[in-house]
Amino acid sequence: MDEHDDTATQPDKQEQASNDDFPDELIEDEELDSGYRAIKIESMTAMVSRMDVSDKIKLALIGNKEARGLLIKESNKVVVKNVLENPRLTDDEIVVYAGNKNLAGEVARIISGKKQFLKSYRVRCALVKNPKTPVPQVMKLMPGLPDHELRDIARSTGVAGVVKSTARRLLTQRGRA
Repeated sequence: MDEHDDTATQPDKQEQASNDDFPDELIEDEELDSGYRAIKIESMTAMVSRMDVSDKIKLALIGNKEARGLLIKESNKVVVKNVLENPRLTDDEIVVYAGNKNLAGEVARIISGKKQFLKSYRVRCALVKNPKTPVPQVMKLMPGLPDHELRDIARSTGVAGVVKSTARRLLTQRGRA
């Protein structure tokens, strides 16, 4: 099988995920008080951990915010990719994923490669400040950042040295160092 063959990761038409395949708490978005929410997420974690990869892939495409939050942490790149293709994914979730240093580098790489996500200023800033974002992507994003963000990056201890020096160089070029 070819590594770049996306057809292997897509379920057949007859295997398309439907809402009937999963419990409502993994699909439905609902507001919960904080106590009940913690219990719900704990039980959802157990449900997701028992699923096989094909079910996780299906759930990634149709799951609610809590299910997406659990599945984005998966080590399987196909599951992560499908979470980021979920049509219900919000800009706020993308910002959180882009800036989360505890997620796999694959998450930052996928987000930095999608133009639809890069339209958001907050996503671009989060990616540049995330040390797991590939340096070539960071270098492409930095010239579009405002001076105050570049100053923060130039002073940051949490980014690569080349990113800090590039931020300083951009500020110098702009005459605002």
